[in-house]
Amino acid sequence: MKRKGNKIKTIFFMLFAICMMTVLLHDSVSAANVKLNRTQVQIVRGDTYRLYVKGTTAKVKWSSSNVKIATVSNGKVTAKKKGTAIIYAKVNGKKYACKVTVVTQQRAYIDTLQKQINIQRRRYGFSSYDKNSLLQQAAQKRAKELAEKFSHARPNGYSWASAISMRYNFEKASELTARYYTDPKEVVNAWMSSASTKAKIISKRYNEIGVGVYLDEDGYLYYAVIVARKK
Repeated sequence: MKRKGNKIKTIFFMLFAICMMTVLLHDSVSAANVKLNRTQVQIVRGDTYRLYVKGTTAKVKWSSSNVKIATVSNGKVTAKKKGTAIIYAKVNGKKYACKVTVVTQQRAYIDTLQKQINIQRRRYGFSSYDKNSLLQQAAQKRAKELAEKFSHARPNGYSWASAISMRYNFEKASELTARYYTDPKEVVNAWMSSASTKAKIISKRYNEIGVGVYLDEDGYLYYAVIVARKK
C-alpha cells in the first residue's frame, strides 16, 4: 500500500512539473512576442501618433522621458516641441521603448522630399543622393528667394549657383524648383513628369543633394533642390 502511495505521489509531482514547464514555456514565448508597433517614429509638432503593444492583453503603463517634447496617454503620443523623447510602455514589469523625434512641418517636408527623390533614383537603378550640409544651406536660401522671385536667377541678378558656398567646390550642379504644392510627393511627381527635371533626379552626374522648403507669409510653399558633384 505504501509503494502504491509513493507511486501516486511520484506521478503527481511529474504531472505538476510538466504543467509548470508548460506554463513557463508559454510565458517565455508570449514575452518574446510582446513588442511595440514602432521603436522609433518622427512626428510633426502638433500632430499625434498612436503606439500600441503587440502580443499581450495585459495592462500597459505609458510614460515619457520628456513631457515638454512629447506626451503620451493610453498610447496616443502628442508632439509638443521640437526635440527627442523616449516613450515607454511597461507591461508585466518589462519596459518597451520608442524613440520619438518631433520636427517642424518644414523639416518634415524636407525629409519627405529627399526621401521621394531617392525612391525614384533607386527605382531607376541609381544609388540614393547623399545629403550635404552646404548644399542644404544653399537650397534653403534659394527656397526663400523663390518667394521673392520665382526664377533660376536670384533676386540680386546672379545665377542660382552663386548661392552655393565657395567651400563646396563643385564640378557639376543643377537646381530644381517648384511652388504652391502642399504635398512634397506631388512635387516629385511633377518633376518626374518633365523630361528636363527628371533627368536631374535620375542622373549619374550628381551624387549629393540639398533640399530647401520655405513657407511665406501668405501660406504658400516654395521648394528648391540642388544636386551636385564635387571636383
